[in-house]
Amino acid sequence: MNRSLCTILAGAALAISLATLPAAAQEVDLSKYPEQPVRIIVTSSAGASADALARTVGRELGKIWGRDPVVENVPGSNGNIGLEQVANSKPDGLTIAVGGDKVPLNAIFYGPELKTDLIKDLSTVTKAVANPQILVVRPSLGVKNLLEYLALAKQKDGTLTVGTPSNGGAHHIGHELLGQRTGTKYTFIPYKGGAPAVTDLLGGHIDAVIITLAAVTEHVRAGRLVAIGVSTAERSPALPDVPTFQEQGIKDFDIATWQGFFVTAKTPRPLVDKINRDFVKALTAPGVKSFLEGQGFVVVASSAEEGDAAVRKDFADYGRVIKSANIKLD
Repeated sequence: MNRSLCTILAGAALAISLATLPAAAQEVDLSKYPEQPVRIIVTSSAGASADALARTVGRELGKIWGRDPVVENVPGSNGNIGLEQVANSKPDGLTIAVGGDKVPLNAIFYGPELKTDLIKDLSTVTKAVANPQILVVRPSLGVKNLLEYLALAKQKDGTLTVGTPSNGGAHHIGHELLGQRTGTKYTFIPYKGGAPAVTDLLGGHIDAVIITLAAVTEHVRAGRLVAIGVSTAERSPALPDVPTFQEQGIKDFDIATWQGFFVTAKTPRPLVDKINRDFVKALTAPGVKSFLEGQGFVVVASSAEEGDAAVRKDFADYGRVIKSANIKLD
C-alpha cells in the first residue's frame, strides 16, 4: 500500500471517529457556554421546594452566564416525564433537570415501566442540597428520646402509627430501616404530602411522623411536638438540641432526602465539569447559601462525581430496604 493511500485512509478513519463523537464534544466552546438559553426542568409543580431551589439558583446562574436560564415545570408520573426528557435530550448542556433521591427511587419503583434507565442515562451535575429528616411525636405519647420510643414500639408490637408524607419516599424507607436495625415494627400511614400528616399528628390522630426537618421546626420550638431524633450524621443548626439517631445508639445511620441537578449521560465530561463549577459557584454565593439554609436546606454543592456516587449508593441501599420490607407504591 503506497504512502498516499495510507494517508487517505488515515484521514478517513479520523473523520469517521470524529463523526461518532457527540456533537457537543465537537462544538461546545466551554469559555462561551452557554451560547443559547438553558432550560432547567423542575419535575414537580410550581411552589414545591425543588421549584424554589431551581429559581433561586437560576437567578444566580443568570449573573454568571450573562443570560437567565428558563425554569420550566414538567410534573407528572412522579417526576419521570421531566427526568426522561432530560435523559433523552441533546448532550449540549442546555437541558438540565432538578432531581435527587427521586432518581434512584424512581429507578427502583418504576424501572420496568420506563423507556429510560435513569441510573445509566442521567449524569449528576451536583448534589446541591440535603434535607435532614426528623422523627417527631405527639407530646401525649409520653416519650422524649429514641430509647423510650423504641421501647414503646416493642411494647405496642406494630400498632404504633407513623405518618409519612408519601409511600416509598426516603423518609418512609428511613423509618423502615430503623425498624429493621432495632427489631421494631410500625403501622405506616402514607399521606399526600407532609402538611396533612403533621396536621393529623398535632390533632393526636397518629403517634409519630418522620419528615423533612424544616416542616416541623416551629412546632418543635413551640412544644407542640416532641423531637425524638435527626436522621443525619450531624445535628441540625436549626434544632441544635435534638440529638441524631447515631448519638442515641444507631450506628452508621445517615439518611436525608436531597436535591440536585442532572444532564443526559451523553454529555461530555469537560462540559459536565464546567456546568458543575458554575452551579457550585451559584449555590455557595453568600445570598443564595443563606437563603437556602434559612429554608431548612443544607447546602452540599458537591462535585459531579460525588453526585453520581450518591445516586449509586441510594440505589443500592434503598433497594435492599424496599425489597426486604416489600414496599410497594399504591
